[in-house]
Amino acid sequence: MRSVGRSVKVAAKSVFAVADAFFPALTGPRILLYHQVGTDLGHEMEVSLETFRVQLQWIEHVGQFVHLETALSDGRLSQRDETFVLTFDDGYHDVFQFAFPLLVERMLPFTLYLNTKFLETGVSHRPESGTKPLTWSQVRTMMDSGLMTVGAHTHSHVDVRSLESDAITRELEVCNQLIQERLGVAPRHFAYPWGYWSASAEALVRERYETAALAAVSSIGVDTDPYRLPRIPIQRSDGMAFFKRKIQSGLRAEEWLRQRLKGYEVPPNSASTY
Repeated sequence: MRSVGRSVKVAAKSVFAVADAFFPALTGPRILLYHQVGTDLGHEMEVSLETFRVQLQWIEHVGQFVHLETALSDGRLSQRDETFVLTFDDGYHDVFQFAFPLLVERMLPFTLYLNTKFLETGVSHRPESGTKPLTWSQVRTMMDSGLMTVGAHTHSHVDVRSLESDAITRELEVCNQLIQERLGVAPRHFAYPWGYWSASAEALVRERYETAALAAVSSIGVDTDPYRLPRIPIQRSDGMAFFKRKIQSGLRAEEWLRQRLKGYEVPPNSASTY
């Protein structure tokens, strides 16, 4: 069943790739979104260790990985098409077990957005998925390497669109407090769970962080709102062919359909509109 499902996704991506030819190439830094690496659980938001290795090698051939802050500073926003930012969401154990050794070997910086309940309880927000969380000790080890920047991803990995302001505030504050207590740093960056943006959440996010990432694929330039950063989701069915297509033009037809099917609300006047 895994192979059938993946074949369907690959076939769909082939159609999206044709439609993608009508969109202009992406410009500016590319922020790549990963979740899991090397677990072989069959999740779409997972890549094999070998695929991850090859993707890193290819990026290093065409450009360079930099810290998120570096990509968004000075003149890099306007023209640096060869600049890439590596990010991971949630806080899965395999990031430490499989991805981190490769990143240390190649000295590649990355940002890790944590939902802190996952680490505190050891229970995934998707208990049926077979996923395993990082430990705080593992996160500290990655921080001590100087390669990792920690970001917030709410405490419980909640859909902020369904919450009142008080509940959103609690999610952000508990997450921030735990990161401060366990790691000794205050998170400066935020990523919306599932990329689900809401105006009420954004107002609270702007008070607490320097940047925020959502679910959208678009160019990044001098006019990009740092609280509405687009990221390119890297999926199991991408392989290398569609990975390269995403780097070039984002497979924006696929993203457009995904937004409609999942009910994403795209911020008004955002660069992520089509």
